[in-house]
Amino acid sequence: MKREKSNYMIQSVSHALDVLEELCKAAGEVGVTELSKRLKLHKNNVFRLLATLELRGYVDQNRETEDYRLGVKALQMGQSYLAQSSLVGRGLPIVKALSEAIGETVSIAVLQAGNVQFPISIESKRPVKAAPRVAISFPAKMNAAGRLLTAQLADTTLNEILAGNTVQDVAIRNQLAELRTAGQIIDRGAIEADVVSISKIIRGNNNEVVGAIEVLVPQYRAKIDAIMPKIDEAAAALSMALGASKTGLATSLEKEVVAPAQGQQPTTPPPTGIQPQPGAGVATRVMK
Repeated sequence: MKREKSNYMIQSVSHALDVLEELCKAAGEVGVTELSKRLKLHKNNVFRLLATLELRGYVDQNRETEDYRLGVKALQMGQSYLAQSSLVGRGLPIVKALSEAIGETVSIAVLQAGNVQFPISIESKRPVKAAPRVAISFPAKMNAAGRLLTAQLADTTLNEILAGNTVQDVAIRNQLAELRTAGQIIDRGAIEADVVSISKIIRGNNNEVVGAIEVLVPQYRAKIDAIMPKIDEAAAALSMALGASKTGLATSLEKEVVAPAQGQQPTTPPPTGIQPQPGAGVATRVMK
């Protein structure tokens, strides 16, 4: 029987990555004592990890304050990811074109270890706009695109993730069938106030879900019926570029047509309508 990869985890490597991730989240430089508190590690361990990372160029130390920040090697690694990622390479021109066509902030969202991250984010050129997703990540359950991607996971994995039965877990569970069938989510200011978030699944080889296109629109000018066809078109084009089959995409599109009640017209899927718990971190959403 194949063992879970978590069984092979090396604790010291995991702690070194924790240090890098904490420095990535920091607004500025951070000292050994503060890192020790945040990571709940002994100061000696943190110092040794920082010394190793500094020798390899992944962190720098301010000689005056003795605090630490990310080093140039971290930038090089990020640039290598951008160069190597087919999702970024093929997605960038499509996302740029979509942003220009609808005049809004557009990103690509991916799910990684319970967090949603944004390797591409194109900012709207309008004076009033939703802020781009630059160098940030959120817990997936606290973000509309994250909830959409979480819902696509296999049942066994999903049951473990939703075992906490929090407000967010219940929201995903209640919408699960809809999120899987439609392959999209529209959140009208429930998760991020004053912002309408529209996300659409992206597929790759074997029609597996690889991410989602996310569009952020200030709520006062959100005309979903006008921009949704362009989002659908962009998601389909990127999916095809990543190796999704036409047959699989056609099947997905057929599922997205929700049968209306007698005498009614098909409607856009409703918003989540679930507010995050107080104090939970969400994006800096705002209008500039």
